[in-house]
Amino acid sequence: MTTRDPRIETITDDLRTVYGRVQQLIVPAWLKLDLTMAQFKALVAVERSSGVGVCGLGRQLSIGESAASLLVDQLVRRGYVGRKPDPAARRRVLLGATSRGEKRLRELRQGSAEIMNEWLAELDQDELEALAHGLRALAGVVSAEKTRAADHATSENAGT
Repeated sequence: MTTRDPRIETITDDLRTVYGRVQQLIVPAWLKLDLTMAQFKALVAVERSSGVGVCGLGRQLSIGESAASLLVDQLVRRGYVGRKPDPAARRRVLLGATSRGEKRLRELRQGSAEIMNEWLAELDQDELEALAHGLRALAGVVSAEKTRAADHATSENAGT
């Protein structure tokens, strides 16, 4: 078994502390959200996969088509999601977040960005540079892993 660098555990603990505090500070805004958790997940999925159909949304959320359809109906009624016909298949509908839905998600994300900006403003230039350097390196690892996962999924789908 290889010896693990003790800095990894420290970094992991520090990241957990930062993320935990961000969550504590933004929870009040999230609790005021006028959506159920299922609706919120569906809205996020639609925003991330604009142009997804109801079946695709159901697959992403690991729910049946009828449950996905119900969630979409609720989000459409609230003005968070819109439907448009698929030009390639007349009976199919494509989903997209409306400007209201995008605004709601942006508001929720904005709170954590503001908190992070305030904390980062308290660091001196050397600390900011060291953090930026480390995060760039970590982001590079994450991007490479994401690319490998996408390549793997593509090769698996090509084999079926």
